[in-house]
This record gives sequence, structure tokens and C-alpha cells, in this order.
Amino acid sequence: MIKTDIAIVGGGITGLWLHSLLKSRGYQSLVFERYKLGSGQTLASQGMIHGGLKYNLDGITGTASKTISSMPAVWRACLSGDSEVDLSKVGCIAWQYHLFSDGRLGNRLSAFLGSHALSAGTRALSPEEFPPPFKGDQFKGVVYEIPDLILDTQSLVKTLADKDPGNLLEAKVDPVPHEGAGIKHLVLEDGTIVEAQYFIYAAGIGNEELITKSNLKMATQRRGLHQVLIKGDLPVLNGHAVSLRSKDKPRFTVTSYREGSNTTWYLGGDLAETGIEREPTAQIAFAKHELKQFLPSIDIDSCEFTTLEIERAEPKERNRLRPDRPTCVCEGNVIACWPIKLTLVPLLIDEVFKKITSHPSGIAASDTTGLKKVQVGTYPWGGSL
Repeated sequence: MIKTDIAIVGGGITGLWLHSLLKSRGYQSLVFERYKLGSGQTLASQGMIHGGLKYNLDGITGTASKTISSMPAVWRACLSGDSEVDLSKVGCIAWQYHLFSDGRLGNRLSAFLGSHALSAGTRALSPEEFPPPFKGDQFKGVVYEIPDLILDTQSLVKTLADKDPGNLLEAKVDPVPHEGAGIKHLVLEDGTIVEAQYFIYAAGIGNEELITKSNLKMATQRRGLHQVLIKGDLPVLNGHAVSLRSKDKPRFTVTSYREGSNTTWYLGGDLAETGIEREPTAQIAFAKHELKQFLPSIDIDSCEFTTLEIERAEPKERNRLRPDRPTCVCEGNVIACWPIKLTLVPLLIDEVFKKITSHPSGIAASDTTGLKKVQVGTYPWGGSL
């Protein structure tokens, strides 16, 4: 039998961040991950830590943008080592990125971006300042520099894992329900029982199975993404492509990963959300159309294309809409978590701690030397397409 204060199921960014804070606050904590650390939504994320500008491109400030607006400052404090969660060893792909248009930016959107520039450090670039992807007469749009971050999510996972690798365990767990709210305990595949004051479900789409086996009343949903990856002799480009049709999200988002002489572009945004209805061949064709419209001077014809389908796990919303806030739901001794976005993980963890009403028990750490330690995952494309 294993006894601990908090048992966390799921080794993505939510589980690892929570585990780090629990340990620093005196709790005994264990993380159980079935596959590899970060292998679900965390490493499939584009790593953008933003303040919500892309959610109100129509000039209307919504709930989502208000919720997220303070998050870049929280992450910067962690990255500088000036926070309880020290992420000073995490690599950043970019310390700022760009918002760019296709040349048909409406007056309303231009006015909104101009006003945002005054209040949030967003800066309009002159043609002389344009980064290489926007150089040349073919590009007719505008470019803004946004003071937000793009994290190397693999580095983020490794940094958190290195804080306490001995208590990150590779294991499939099954909850054992009882008649009241919550569960009795977890059972590992070898029959080992795990008892805890609280059980945290932070397993992404794996939460569905855990909730069902626990006989809990929580309702979940999945929303798909169909990302596109492009590899070739490409310039580094990070940012949001916007137009009159952008409404509350960019036409596409792009992050870049260098490997030798090649660059991989990872495309998300509205392209990925609507792309869930397209087959891979059609999705690649659509991505090529979007890129040629926004970046006509970039030669993509010789590049290698592939797609990646992702399922986002969320609490159930009316009409399957995107939730505006990170969510944690408590039933008895079980707390299920959905961060919604990487950016919002610190806010989610604050909500989890509000629901943990017990104090550290002072029990000795259980001996886990006989259990397999889980490894850090890699990007879904594995460095090559």
C-alpha cells in the first residue's frame, strides 16, 4: 500500500505544476502518468503565453480576454525565478511575436489594435522594421509586435519534472468508488493500493474514463483541432495571422522550431479548429491557400507538409462552446481539472488549492523505489515530419 497526502493522475503541465507547489508547501504528493510526461495536450500546445488580444480581434473585449489578461506577467515572474514556481531554466522560443494581416485589415480592427498598442505595449512596425517573412513588395499587410511569450513546452515539462523525478511514476490507475461522493482509493495494475486525502484528476481526455469509473457526476466534452506542420527552408515566424474574417480568433497561428538548416512551422488557430471537418489532404491544401494569401513572398512549394489531430478535454459547456475559464470540480475527495489553455494553468492551480481544505499530514513518504519512473515526452512530430 502507498499512502500520500495528494495523488495526482496525469503528468502534463497541470499535474506537474501542482505537484511542485504541493511539495514546496509541505504536502506529500505523487504523480501517476500512464504514458510519458506531457504526452497529451501539453506537448501538442503551441506554447503561446498571451494576454488575450487574439480573443477580441473584433474590437469587443470578452470574458475570455479579461480572464487571461494578467497571465503573461505571472509567467514572466516564474521564468525570471521570482515566483514560488521557479521556471528560470525553461527555454523560450520567443520573447515576443507578431500579429500580421493580409492587406485587407478593416478600419475597426486597425483602430482597436492602435488603442491596444497604447495600453499594452503592442507596437506597430514600420516597413523598415518588418522581420524577414514580411519583407518584399508582395506583402501588403500591417505588422504589430506583441510583448507575449512562446515557451519551449518540452523544456517546460523537463524543468518541472527535474524538481522531483522520484515521485513521478509511470502507471495506469483505476479508481475504486464508494457509496458517497469521491472514491476509496486508486489501484495500480500490480494491485498496489494508493490512499490519499485528495485525488486530483489532471489527465486531459483521460479524465473521462476516470470520472466514469469513479461514478462521479461531472460532465465533459472534447473539441478537436487539426494542426498543420510544414518543414523546409523557412524563416522563423511566430504569431497570429488576422483579417476581416478573424472575428474572435486568428485565421491561423504559427510557431517555429529550428532543426539544423530547416525550420518547422506549426499552424493552429481557426485553421485548426475548422480543419477538424477536413481530411488531411484537404487541410494541407487549405493551409497552403492561407499561407500564400498572407505570406505571398515565402516559397512553400518545396516544403514537406503533414497534419496532426488533437483532442482538447474540457468541462461540458452548453452547445459545446469553448469554456471561458479554467475549471476544477470537487466531488468528495476527488478534484477534476481542466486548464483550457496552457496560459491559464497558474490560475487553475490557485482554484485547486482553494478546494484542498486539508493540511499536510506529516506522514513519511511512501517507498516507491520498486515502481517505474516516468520519462519526459517529446514533441508529437518527434523532430521530423
